[in-house]
Amino acid sequence: MSKQNNGASEASALSEALTAVVNFLTTYVAFPSEHEPIAIALWTVHTRMVETFETSPILAVTSAEMRSGKTLVLDCLELLVPHPFRVITPSEAVVYTVLAQRPRRVMLLDEADAIFGPRTAERYEGLRAILNAGNRQGTPVLRVKLEGRRREVDEFDVFGAKVIAGIGKLPDTVTDRSIPIRMKRRAPGERVARFRRRTAEQAAIPVREWLESVAAVPVVPDVPVPEALNDRAADSWEPLLSIADAAGGEWPARARLAAIVLSADDELDVSVGIRLLAEVRDAFDDKATDHLTTHDLLAFLHELEEAPWGEWYGKPLTPRALARLLDPYDVVPVRQRVGGTNRRGYFRSDFTDAWARYVPVGGSGTSGTSGTLSTDGAPLEPTLFRLSGESVPDVPDVPDSQKQLRSIGEVES
Repeated sequence: MSKQNNGASEASALSEALTAVVNFLTTYVAFPSEHEPIAIALWTVHTRMVETFETSPILAVTSAEMRSGKTLVLDCLELLVPHPFRVITPSEAVVYTVLAQRPRRVMLLDEADAIFGPRTAERYEGLRAILNAGNRQGTPVLRVKLEGRRREVDEFDVFGAKVIAGIGKLPDTVTDRSIPIRMKRRAPGERVARFRRRTAEQAAIPVREWLESVAAVPVVPDVPVPEALNDRAADSWEPLLSIADAAGGEWPARARLAAIVLSADDELDVSVGIRLLAEVRDAFDDKATDHLTTHDLLAFLHELEEAPWGEWYGKPLTPRALARLLDPYDVVPVRQRVGGTNRRGYFRSDFTDAWARYVPVGGSGTSGTSGTLSTDGAPLEPTLFRLSGESVPDVPDVPDSQKQLRSIGEVES
């Protein structure tokens, strides 16, 4: 067989493996759109190729409410990924010790809200640091061990594939290294098969065989990434887009559309500091001036509706608190003679650099898509995923491709 034919065969096998994963996932899970199972399928293949890439994005499966399918996603992935390691509220020692084992384990962390909630986040700060370190190769966790009277430093290689599921939002530093899968509660008209582990395990066997057969398919790590993604999102998606490009067909276009839909708008919550910078700029614009005294600036901020400055920890924001919030952006108050007296205040020019970096004028705003685009810009027709030679059952009541059902288990209505 020629190299060209062999490459085509490998691409076809990889495409079939991805399709098998999508079919398996959508049998049991009602996703908000067709993009989530595409991203998860690419990530699932990535778990078997993780050493090929510099980074391994965290799969962040979150929802606003309970019973939205997060745990179901983990149930499915546990049957597909190699060497799964499923945990709830683990200790640091457990995580870095298990992740350092070989062959590499794939961590499935459920109920992350119990770890990163407001009452527990500080206690699990070390675990968050481990998750962040494991995103990139060559960032070990260092721990000291005592050998008799001698102290030695151990390096734990925690790089590898991880999926985290929880209600609400994950810490910003974790979200920034993640592929976001935002689940929603299943609507009344959406139908999926009931997940019964005994039947799902049997259904997963051929899917795992597909995945194992393509684990050695060569991929090119450096591929084009949509401009709509910020640097962190581009790093996270590059391994998945590499796999999509190796699969060929419609996968490159569908993967990039999924990246744009799921991550292009995935900006971190506006921090207190960024909000303050934006509203300080509003104050300068409102007063049409290049200098504001601290008194005048605070008066403007205190009067803003639905802003925190009028009730900052139980009282209006003070000059000292304002200066402390602006200090990380290299903005400090200076004395200026105003009306015959020296008064502290701020110059517009002092904010130029911070505004350019954090609150640029005319930002891109929310991104959206008006349809599925191919790589050349032409619309792609919605299709049902299928395996070679497999007929696709007609499911007229379920419009999207991710709702394809297969004859496994019972169907919930």
